[in-house]
Amino acid sequence: MNVLNCARGTLAPYIPSEERPWNQTRVQHLFRRIGFGIAAKNIPTAQTQSPSALIDSLIEQAINTPLRPKPYWADYVISDYETNDEYVQHLIDWSKLWVKDMHANGFREKLALFWSNHFVTELDAYICPSWLYRYHKLLQTYALGNFKEFILEMGRTPAMLVYLNGVQNTRFEPNENYARELFELFTLGRDNGYTQQDIEEAARALTGWNAFTELCAPIGYRADFHDAGQKTIFGQTGNWNYEQLHEILFQERGDQIATYICTKLYKHFVSTEVDVDIVAGMAQTFQNNDFEIAPVVRQLLKSEHFFDEKNIGIQIKSPFDYLLMLTREWGFQEIDDNIQNFIVFTASELGQRIFNPIDVAGWPGDRTWID
Repeated sequence: MNVLNCARGTLAPYIPSEERPWNQTRVQHLFRRIGFGIAAKNIPTAQTQSPSALIDSLIEQAINTPLRPKPYWADYVISDYETNDEYVQHLIDWSKLWVKDMHANGFREKLALFWSNHFVTELDAYICPSWLYRYHKLLQTYALGNFKEFILEMGRTPAMLVYLNGVQNTRFEPNENYARELFELFTLGRDNGYTQQDIEEAARALTGWNAFTELCAPIGYRADFHDAGQKTIFGQTGNWNYEQLHEILFQERGDQIATYICTKLYKHFVSTEVDVDIVAGMAQTFQNNDFEIAPVVRQLLKSEHFFDEKNIGIQIKSPFDYLLMLTREWGFQEIDDNIQNFIVFTASELGQRIFNPIDVAGWPGDRTWID
C-alpha cells in the first residue's frame, strides 16, 4: 500500500516563523534524527543559534572529529593470538567502544550505523578483529565523504571480500555474489536497468583480490588471478578492471545511483513515506557535487521540508536509537562499561546485534522493530 507523505515544504532553507517556530520540539527533532537526542539542559543553547548555523556546526564537527586511536591489535593475524578468549575479547571491546562513540559523537556515528546497514557485512561470517577494525574505520571515515571513493574502498576491504565472496572470485572461477549486490543493494537498487550479463561481466572485472596469507591478514591483489579479457558492461567494451568498473558504473548510471542513495538518505532522516520531488532535488545536488555526501545531507537537514511538523515524531526507532536516546536525553555525560554492556546486550535481545545485520539486505527497520 502506498501512503501519501503529507509533509509540506521544499528543499528551500527553513526560516523560523510564527507558524513554524524554532522551538524545543524542532530542536529535539533535529538532534534525534541526526544523532541520538539532546539533553534538556542543552536545548536553550541550541535555540540561540539559527537552524542553518547549528546544522553547519554539527556537520563540520562530524567531519572533523578524530577517529578513535588505532588499537594495538589492529594488525593482528590469527597466529598472533595465544588464546581464543583474547580474540573474542577484542571483538567485544571494539563493539562496546563504538557504542561509547555513538553516545559521544552522535551525528557521525548515527551515519556510520546507517552505512553499516547499507554496506552490510556480518561479523559472524568473518570473525576477525583486524578486519572488523578496517571495515568500521571506513564507515566512520566516509560517513559524510565521497560516495564514489567510499564504495571503491568498501569492495576491497577484507570484511566485504570475505562476506560476499570476493576473495573467491578469480579468472578461473568467477563468483558473482559481490557484483550482484554492488548493483542491487549498494548502488542501483533491485532490477534497475542492469542485466544478468552485466553482473557476470562485472564479476570478471572484480577478479584478482585474492592474495592473503592467513586468517585476519590483509587481502591484496593478485594480477595472475585477474581476468584480463574483454568485458562488456552497460554497453561499454574493454579490458575493464576493478577501478574501471566503478568509473563505468557512475558514468553510465549516475542518475540512478543518485536517486537510489538519496531515497535511502531521505528514509533515514525524514520518513519512509518518500517525497519523490524532494529526492529528485537531493539527487541533483548529489550529482552536482560529484557524489559528495555532506552537501546533500546539509541541503536536506536545512530544508523547510525536514522541519515540517508532519515529519516530526513519526519514526519508529531502532533499539540502538532508543537506548542511546535515553542516555543522551537523560543527560549522561558519558556511559561507563556497565551501560555499554547493557546497551549492546539489550539491543541484541531486541534484534539489533551490533555489526551483525540479519542478512545482506540489512535490518528492514521501521515497523519491523515492532512485534
